[in-house]
Amino acid sequence: MVPVPNTPNNLIDLLRAVLPADIQVDSYLDAGGQGAVFLGCYQAQPVALKVFATNHDQRRLDREIALLQNLNHPNIVKIRTARTVVLNGATCPLVAYEYLPGGDLRKHLAANATPLTKEQILNIGADIASAVEALWANRIVHRDIKPANIVDGATNHVLVDVGCARYVDRSNLTLVGLAAGTPGYMSPEQVRGRRNLTIHSDIFSFGVTLYQLAARRHPFQQNQALIGYTSPAPLSSLRPDLSRMLTGLIDQMLSVVPAQRPSNLGFRFNQLKLT
Repeated sequence: MVPVPNTPNNLIDLLRAVLPADIQVDSYLDAGGQGAVFLGCYQAQPVALKVFATNHDQRRLDREIALLQNLNHPNIVKIRTARTVVLNGATCPLVAYEYLPGGDLRKHLAANATPLTKEQILNIGADIASAVEALWANRIVHRDIKPANIVDGATNHVLVDVGCARYVDRSNLTLVGLAAGTPGYMSPEQVRGRRNLTIHSDIFSFGVTLYQLAARRHPFQQNQALIGYTSPAPLSSLRPDLSRMLTGLIDQMLSVVPAQRPSNLGFRFNQLKLT
């Protein structure tokens, strides 16, 4: 846990007392199992300051920091700086991420949300396909693509939380027989714990995400046990207003066999934006 069983305002006061001069904290944003997040400022830029809990997975955090500091892509979240702070005698990691004010894509799944238009789906598709392909160009598989990990930036969509990502050609931090990721979004090969995952695994997870966002329902009823053993209803039957080329592309992303999932995904989404 974050070592302060107090209110967000009390934590802000504690942070202000220990932060270096180039980092300021302004207000509380959110909290979860990994720690607490605050709106702040680093070198005159707004940032999301995340104070990690003392029981966090340090290896996963180190991997995320190293990965993001080596990438510079408009559709992958950036780290501005990473430090440590001492709160109530406990040393906690502090990471300043670029501030993305639009919220994540779960907002489009709310009961009162307006269904996404063709243009919105294509923009999400093109942006995140570009991010996935950039990761794969560096031999990285994200392994946790889902609506909660895609955020609206000021002008585009940004992939966040790469803590589950791994370099394909390096040692795996996941124990043998265990699969990193979120149930309901993992590809069939990912949930089986295969070590040789490729971009096709991320394409499957992204397909689940796009189908869910477009149809306002999960293609596999949020049940990982159904993935690889049942076929979802064709997206065109749920969104007949969308073009068959778009719904067919998303359906193809959900193919059980990795090689049958589409390649050049970013190009294909951008081509559809021109039609």
